[in-house]
Amino acid sequence: MAGYFISQDHPTSGKGIDHRILAYKPVQGPCQRLSCLGSIHKEHKILSGGKELISLDLTNSLMLISEAEFGSIVSRYKNVLYLCHRNADPDAIGSAFALAGAFGGTVGAIDDLSRIGEALSDIIGAHILIDPSEEGWDLIVVVDTSVQLQLGRIQLARYGLIDHHQDEGLTHKAEFYIQRPAKSTAEIVWKILKDNGRQPSREMALGLMAGIISDTGRFKRASAESFLAASELLEAGGFDYEEALQALSVAPDISQRIAVLKAASRAKIERRGEWLIAASRINSFEGSSAAALIDLGADVAFVAGRHGDRVRISARSSRKAANAGLNLNQILGDIGRAHGGDGGGHSSAASFDARGDPEALLQECRNRVAELLP
Repeated sequence: MAGYFISQDHPTSGKGIDHRILAYKPVQGPCQRLSCLGSIHKEHKILSGGKELISLDLTNSLMLISEAEFGSIVSRYKNVLYLCHRNADPDAIGSAFALAGAFGGTVGAIDDLSRIGEALSDIIGAHILIDPSEEGWDLIVVVDTSVQLQLGRIQLARYGLIDHHQDEGLTHKAEFYIQRPAKSTAEIVWKILKDNGRQPSREMALGLMAGIISDTGRFKRASAESFLAASELLEAGGFDYEEALQALSVAPDISQRIAVLKAASRAKIERRGEWLIAASRINSFEGSSAAALIDLGADVAFVAGRHGDRVRISARSSRKAANAGLNLNQILGDIGRAHGGDGGGHSSAASFDARGDPEALLQECRNRVAELLP
């Protein structure tokens, strides 16, 4: 049986065209493609025997776009909200602030800001709406997350997505999205600004620089792109690296220090061959506590906390475990969805929010990791 591909003509970084296949449809008899789907949505007609067989309105089709296309697309919307995930960190805040400054719009965040994120927002002068309504916006651009878990109860309608995580949860219904495995969302946003000819203010450059520093662990997990972007941002913003570091220099408050110490004192350690897997329970600062357990010598750490009728588990792994192929993003995403929730993150730092018994969920996490480690 003959058929046709629904494709998208997409400009590459050079001068060529990349024909992306969106779907395949079988048809009876010979068929001819009359018009291709452009980089923006167009009608796609299929003819068979000289007669129009089907006319597809692809206005709401999934659209993976390049950084260079962002400006022309977002300019179609007048009232744009750049939305950060809950407990917004410097990468989310710096990225959303730069996008709003370069293309116009408002910055919002779910629930609250992290302490470092709040300090950065004060330094760069970012005015952030906390828990904005999803109504009243022509477009919401979700920044630095691809899972509903990080957006709480907000119900997205028309939205775009810019993220460096590789979760697919929110991409399926997005009007458009930019998602690739950069070390930070700030690196993607910096390329968006460059490819659209937008010059950053000093504050925008500082926010992006802080995002890169934060998400790369002060360049311990950086790539060549990270270093190049950092160099360009230092030049564009006219500040030095020390000033960017100072923007992130916020000492942990006493409640965080107490939580981390409690998590360490309650930790259960399992040895699987040469691997050490730690698990603990605390009702706040799960991510910081898991990271502290890695610093103390664990190869993989899980910390669970109960929040109402939900359980949140944050996980971290050592570079050794990540190099061995352990992918916490996949593990926690699978477990979270299996228990009525969702999860994701990075290969060496992830979390999920689900229903169940904290101890049982921690044990499931430990078992999965033990099965996968060599």
